[in-house]
Amino acid sequence: MSSGLQAQRTELTWRRAVLSCWAAGLLAVKIAFPLGIVALLGPLVVTVVAYRRRRWLRGRSEPPVLSRVEGLLLAGACVWVALAGVLML
Repeated sequence: MSSGLQAQRTELTWRRAVLSCWAAGLLAVKIAFPLGIVALLGPLVVTVVAYRRRRWLRGRSEPPVLSRVEGLLLAGACVWVALAGVLML
């Protein structure tokens, strides 16, 4: 099976994930300014992981498997943003 444009699709997927996470974080800041800044920790973690993954893809045709540490960081970032949103309500 040929990977074709798999690397480009994966890179675009990571970009969309980063943009949507930052949008949610910035909305949290707008809704509850002083407390909402804590929610920006989630998008920061997603940005770092996505940058590392996209940099890894530059010289390769197939994306690597997501490591356990990166998976836990991404899951923790999602939970962090969700908890911050719930606590601000």
